[in-house]
Amino acid sequence: METQDRDREFERIVDELVGRYGSAFSREEVAGVVADSRSRLEETATVGTYLPVLAQRFATERLRSLAKARGGPAKGVTHLLFVCNGNAGRSQMAAAFAAALGDGAVVASSAGLNPLQEVLPDVRAAMQEKGVELPEAYPKPVTDDVFAAADVVIGLGVAEDDLPQARQRILWDIPPVVDRGPAEVRAARDDIEARVRSLLADLADDGTLNHSSGDGHASR
Repeated sequence: METQDRDREFERIVDELVGRYGSAFSREEVAGVVADSRSRLEETATVGTYLPVLAQRFATERLRSLAKARGGPAKGVTHLLFVCNGNAGRSQMAAAFAAALGDGAVVASSAGLNPLQEVLPDVRAAMQEKGVELPEAYPKPVTDDVFAAADVVIGLGVAEDDLPQARQRILWDIPPVVDRGPAEVRAARDDIEARVRSLLADLADDGTLNHSSGDGHASR
């Protein structure tokens, strides 16, 4: 895609997001989030053709998070943020399970401290075996706005010092799945599913989850 064509595509993205979030943000704010999302994803993008699509998804997630932090329309559901190192395996699976099992009570996001270029093929295959597809999942970096909106931040195989302060932080000791075989990926998947089920049950028991609101949408 030529530079001018790509710039026009990003202007279209700004226009679309202003139409969606213009009541909460100025055009300058929306354009800033889009530009920053583009810049962050350009660092790991392997196929430039997909960059506008991924940047739009990333910017949308961040604007939704900012809206919640400001008390906007996303308020009322519980936002779970799963963080691992590469956002190519563990945190992607956790967010997908949380969205699938959350019964409309959660928004589940994921991010990586050092995001890889793409979600691991064995991870996609392992989740498909569970009936959970990851067609739009892509690795993305950690951002302050997404952290600020998270009610619970769950670190998978990362140090507590790598996570900023949050309303609630949980650490799961789950080894990386990069350069692991299908059997090890499945084992990690099953471990993560069990932990997500337990987490959701605990949050429901303490009244954190509100099953009457939300659409169960996940921005993985």
